[in-house]
Amino acid sequence: MRARLENLWDSFRTSFWFVPSIMAFMAILLAFGTNQLDGLLDSSDRKLGWLSTTASAARSTLSSVAGATIALAGVVFSITIVTLSIASSQYGSRLVRNVMGASIADLVIGQYIGTSLYCMLVLQKVREAHGDFPAFTPQVGTAVGLILGVISMGMLIWFIHHVATAIQAPTIISEVSRDLDEAINRLFPELIGDAAEKATDEEELEQQNYQSFDEILAGVGKHNITVPSELEGYIEGIDGESLVSLGQELNGVVELKCKPGDYITKEQLLVRVWFQDQTETEEDSEEQIKKVVNTINRVIIIGLRRTPRQDVSYAARELVEIAVRALSPGINDPFTAMSCVDRLGGSLGRLVERSNPSQIRRDSESVPRVLVTTADGFAEVLTRSFGMIREYGSSNTAVSLKLLEALAGIASHASRSEDIEVIQQEAEALQTAFEEQHNIQADRNTFHQAFGQLNDLLESSLQTN
Repeated sequence: MRARLENLWDSFRTSFWFVPSIMAFMAILLAFGTNQLDGLLDSSDRKLGWLSTTASAARSTLSSVAGATIALAGVVFSITIVTLSIASSQYGSRLVRNVMGASIADLVIGQYIGTSLYCMLVLQKVREAHGDFPAFTPQVGTAVGLILGVISMGMLIWFIHHVATAIQAPTIISEVSRDLDEAINRLFPELIGDAAEKATDEEELEQQNYQSFDEILAGVGKHNITVPSELEGYIEGIDGESLVSLGQELNGVVELKCKPGDYITKEQLLVRVWFQDQTETEEDSEEQIKKVVNTINRVIIIGLRRTPRQDVSYAARELVEIAVRALSPGINDPFTAMSCVDRLGGSLGRLVERSNPSQIRRDSESVPRVLVTTADGFAEVLTRSFGMIREYGSSNTAVSLKLLEALAGIASHASRSEDIEVIQQEAEALQTAFEEQHNIQADRNTFHQAFGQLNDLLESSLQTN
């Protein structure tokens, strides 16, 4: 349930309707409150001299503010659509999600719609003296409407400044990089060695590290349920806690055959659940199978697109997309690509320091309940991100040197021999691609010098470990 709620909140955060809806509801409450307050003041014959106004002046003020703010909402919406169009063509349509998430357009539009709605609700309470009906002028309501109008004017200036900075490449790259860092902190929370320091029972830790999948499954039994997908799309998230609870309930093990970011077709295998067959009748068995299938399809969230919440590879790929587009002949902006490489290098330098999550997830009593058969770690993220940039950027000397510089920065944080070997393989692939693209000896010499420094650093790290 938590994973589904987090995924739902992520979709709300990157939408344009959620915040304006909340602010419109708050405007209704505010209008109701000020009308009640004005009614109390009117019935008590108390006058607030500094808020006093006439019915015609209040009507004119509220009408002007309501009309101006709703017109500005249309202007802001138009500017936002143009901004998203530019971002989509320049950086890729998948980056529109990041621009929407970082945009204040929903807040500004919500302010304008809320202000206009508030003024209209207060305006309908204004009346002139007519027959036996006395005049009523909402003094507090008019003053609050005027204040909201002034705030709206200020927010227009703030919005224009925000749009001018938000569309710039460094700002978008920074926002995407922040998503990647958050994904790393969320999915790889522990530094290397922290898990061992937290363990109090060394024998239990050794068992967790070295118990194989086959040993675990052999202790459960041969009875299993295969759960195919009922939908087609990308896996946006998996509720791991619910899978552990399911394993406890069945006194078995859930073997997970997919991971966030995978594209799943209908009837593709998602999970195989292993447990002792304790059902006595065929009807009980069918009911149990139905319950397991429904639970699995509920806790594995399948949607139209990948999201970075549980998919660190996709978070890195968003930076890669900006870099690859910048290296295309139509844009030809190697400086943006180099900024993306800098950000990738910094993030992967943090990732290489983190412990890989255990592929055996246990319950509170340390009993294996979930087996994660596929997972992305540092090696997969490095190869997919740097490999794609290498493919398009090896013809550019500056970008190639920046890739070597980033690999050197990552290597300075690496401590596991397998990670160092992956960095070495990527560096050698870059060297091969560079030599195929360049014939100028000066460029080759510069590259070989940087490559040699990286090799020395990698060899030193291997000897240290």
